[in-house]
Amino acid sequence: MLLLLVQVLILDKVHPWGYGAPLLCPLIVITLPLGTSRTEALLWGFCVGLVADIFAGTPGISSAALTLIAFIQPPLLELMAPRDSEEQLHPSFSEMGRWNHFQFIALLLLLHHVVYFALEGFSYFFLEDIAISMGVSYAASLILIILVEHVRGKEK
Repeated sequence: MLLLLVQVLILDKVHPWGYGAPLLCPLIVITLPLGTSRTEALLWGFCVGLVADIFAGTPGISSAALTLIAFIQPPLLELMAPRDSEEQLHPSFSEMGRWNHFQFIALLLLLHHVVYFALEGFSYFFLEDIAISMGVSYAASLILIILVEHVRGKEK
């Protein structure tokens, strides 16, 4: 929940070059363990998105995007997990390997950002601005999430 507080109190006010904002909320859904039920994952995604929507003033955009990645996360994690992994695998660099975990984060974050910015823009008239906002936000979010994951890995 600390990630959610950082998102709504700090990151929602940061707009690199006037476009997008780094989104840290998807990390809460991305790091759900392998044994998480589909229903529990969907509830986490929706509730985290709802809180982010309430504080950011985005009507259902975060909820929709986070619920979608919560739906995709368990099968994608199962697909990308090492064959000799535990039943309760927690997605991390140490348990999945650097490259697999990076790909896992990058794919889910890309899916989240495509849905988020498609719903936020909801128009084909400003495709260039939407694409720039999505790209800047995606790059900033990916860098921030990788940094948080490294710090989280060193704490364990």
